[in-house]
Amino acid sequence: MKIRNIIRSAATALTAALILPFAVSCGNTTAADTTAGSQTEPPPEKKSYTVIENGTSNYSIKAGRMVTQLCTSSLELMQNAFRAVYGTSPATDGTAPFIELAIEGGRRDCCIEFDEETGNIRITGGSAPALDRAVGVFVAKTCAGVRDGRLTADSDLDYSFEYDRDKTDNSGLLEYIPTESVKLVPGNASGSIMSPEWVDSLIMVELRTEVASIGGALQDSYDLIDFYASVGVNGIWLTPVYEKGENGNGYVNIGPHSVDGAYYDKEAGSTASDYSAGWQAVREFVDYAHSKGVYVLLDIITWGVNKNATLTAEHPDWFAGESWGNTGFNWANADLREWFIQTCVDNILSTGADGYRCDCEPEITGYDIFGEIRSRLAAAGKYVAIISEAGSNRSATYDFEQDGVLKYSEMDRGQYYSNPVNFFVDGQLDIVDSVKNGTGLGYMQGQQNADTAGTGKYYTNCLSNHDFLRRSVCGDRQKIGYAAILAPFIPLWYMGDEFNASYNEGVQYFQRVVYAEADTEANAMFLEDVRKMINIRRSYPEIFEYWPINHRDSNICEVKVDGISSLQNYARYAGNRAVVVIANNAPDCSGVGNVSIPFEAAGISGYKRYTVTDLMTGVTVAAGTAEQIDGFTAVVAYRGVGVYMICG
Repeated sequence: MKIRNIIRSAATALTAALILPFAVSCGNTTAADTTAGSQTEPPPEKKSYTVIENGTSNYSIKAGRMVTQLCTSSLELMQNAFRAVYGTSPATDGTAPFIELAIEGGRRDCCIEFDEETGNIRITGGSAPALDRAVGVFVAKTCAGVRDGRLTADSDLDYSFEYDRDKTDNSGLLEYIPTESVKLVPGNASGSIMSPEWVDSLIMVELRTEVASIGGALQDSYDLIDFYASVGVNGIWLTPVYEKGENGNGYVNIGPHSVDGAYYDKEAGSTASDYSAGWQAVREFVDYAHSKGVYVLLDIITWGVNKNATLTAEHPDWFAGESWGNTGFNWANADLREWFIQTCVDNILSTGADGYRCDCEPEITGYDIFGEIRSRLAAAGKYVAIISEAGSNRSATYDFEQDGVLKYSEMDRGQYYSNPVNFFVDGQLDIVDSVKNGTGLGYMQGQQNADTAGTGKYYTNCLSNHDFLRRSVCGDRQKIGYAAILAPFIPLWYMGDEFNASYNEGVQYFQRVVYAEADTEANAMFLEDVRKMINIRRSYPEIFEYWPINHRDSNICEVKVDGISSLQNYARYAGNRAVVVIANNAPDCSGVGNVSIPFEAAGISGYKRYTVTDLMTGVTVAAGTAEQIDGFTAVVAYRGVGVYMICG
């Protein structure tokens, strides 16, 4: 089954669930307001039951053996939350009225049902991961926010999630800006780098179509673009498309003028007789990506060519010595420089691609070659992004480097790729301190100067790439969400991390990625959370796409959460809104904490009333004055991410 049939969804109900409460709470008039005012009959009175009051529970838990064996952590989270918030938790004898948990229904579907006749509450999921999701929503509805010690149950508890119907589709939030409409924004303080405005919105995936289970030739890979657009990814770093040559692999190729036949002609193998047809295939792929709101950056190699390339015989003066076991370019040769520059310019103009990821740069050619490429393209009306693999001093040319977060005092890039870590989740860096002090950000030499470290504009958090010997995200919501998607970085990862693709040890460039794995129960739930976090980022660009010239001025501040022993929690903010991001990284804590809202630091003090909404579930958990909502209860499962909007 093609990925578009596996992954594509109808318009998501989540977007409405997220946006509507804020429109109402921030004082805007909505259709819901006007409709309610025109009703002549009051709605029927809800029937409710008291679940817990004065430290006494009137309900019990009813769960079969399968649930208790497969959903232990969810059961513990629910019981811990009840005890922390209400001072007691329901017994587990299954006597009525009860909160029943059951595994039943569609494998990726879940629901919460309140029975008005009996007061019983049924929480079901078609698999353990789906049931875990339903329990998370139930806990948000019953325990998060501001509570007075009394819990009642009514039909407001009802919830339904059908994966094929309700999964988040972010494709409608993407937009490609045509070349003639692109504006430039300063990429550094001096203005020696002018970046296209769409860099502000980038979320990037490195894509190698040859080893994707859908794809291979570019014209067979459009479903990959559909998939990533639905996830909300709007930047594709496309691995080298050039003809590999004998024993080549893409990063070893015969030159930037070529296209490998395998990308447009399955019968061609690794050779091609007509490069124009190949570049046309690239053009069509790029055009399709643009139609979905996705930008494409080509990968370019500057160290040299395959030792069997005909260029080495045709232009021997263009080459000098050996590089990576092949033939190295002689960058002192003016003819080579001109040919390479113009070839790169022509490739962008002929394909419509949006820039380059520059392998090994700026360590091979420095800043002038790609500076000239950028200048000539700008003169032709094409404004591109140019990414260096190695660190850039941000004086010119490169918008940002591939590895924006890497603590060089602890490891170099080779060590990082051999044994990947997530610097913010695995304990090497505190995220707010890192941003505010520049620690672990940017190129190695820059990190050695405490005054200038991390003072560029854009930094990636590269979670994985083709050189990694193993993956590091591995289904961890904190590593991809807390550390990248919601943080003040450009998220970048190798294809498959968004749904927890399986992998073998070894260079990931050569590993096959099977997209059907995105449809398995646990991976589907993980992917849905990734989609939700991207939805949050894209729904509030004023918060998450704010890029000051000096990254240290990013809109981030620390948030204290009492009771959850976790990583450094933070808030991102703009105007009258702040989004609090909480990560529970401690296996032995209850998962229940009280949030001290940073009203002053986040610039949201002085409002008469506030609402607090759990953005991952869409549940409004608190409303009131600053004094009333400060210290609200957050419930975050171990290895989970809580995301709460404070709106004044």
